[in-house]
Amino acid sequence: MNGSVYERELRHILAGDEKYLRSYSKKLENWGNELGIFLRKPFFVTRSAGSLGADLIAIRHDISLIIEVKSSERSTITFSEGSGQRQEQAERLTKMCEKAGLFIMYAYRLKNAERGDPWRLFSFPANPQGTARILHMMLPKPSVTKDGYFGLRWNDGLPLSEFIRWVNRLS
Repeated sequence: MNGSVYERELRHILAGDEKYLRSYSKKLENWGNELGIFLRKPFFVTRSAGSLGADLIAIRHDISLIIEVKSSERSTITFSEGSGQRQEQAERLTKMCEKAGLFIMYAYRLKNAERGDPWRLFSFPANPQGTARILHMMLPKPSVTKDGYFGLRWNDGLPLSEFIRWVNRLS
């Protein structure tokens, strides 16, 4: 499956699409109450068109998320791959978000995850304002190689289900 399949999956989950949420929640333990809350209080989610922007924009009350979606069969994504294009994109998005008082969130979908939450979230270094600051602080940051390249280790990320629990408590 290509990455756009996972981008759509995340978009539908965050937008509170009941079919996708029920399928997602079957992989999780003790998530019934969160499912009900999230069905009533989803994000407004839209795709961000173009290769220069992030993949998704999600908004709920005073929470604004700028999301770049990545997927892999491997448990680590290194930004030095592909002539450093991932690194350049991450740096560009970080600067754009920082000007607006936001941060870029990376959502990493492990393709071959058999049980549990297949999604992990990360926030890149920034100095966001308002509610964004709280969310930014709770999310794990990417690793950085000695050459300054970012890396995402799936095991180090925050599960999407935990993030949704936290957001449900915020508003």
